[in-house]
Amino acid sequence: MIDMGTGPLPGGPTLSSLQSSIFTPKCAVVGCHAAPFPEQGMELSAGLTYVNIVGVKATELSAFKRVTAGLSADSYLYMKVAGDPRIIGDRMPLGGMLTPAEIDAIRAWIDAGAKDD
Repeated sequence: MIDMGTGPLPGGPTLSSLQSSIFTPKCAVVGCHAAPFPEQGMELSAGLTYVNIVGVKATELSAFKRVTAGLSADSYLYMKVAGDPRIIGDRMPLGGMLTPAEIDAIRAWIDAGAKDD
């Protein structure tokens, strides 16, 4: 079970739990991954995250997908938040890092199949 500061999540994190605790408050903000001009064309607002990340080629490194279901190690979104040395540009989110528990929750969701709930 993953603990993202609000207690363990039975069965691991879900997209909706990541959306409410990470993507909406820390990523889907104006000037980053929200309308009207989301960075890299990747909007992470509620209802749009899944279609913008799962199975979609990364624009900075097109050899990777933003999220490859079941494979966090080669998912560019995970690489960017974890600070993988293969990334181009800065670690995300700009201006502040995610906690180890938040990064682990993203990894666990991807490795569990990156399902849309």
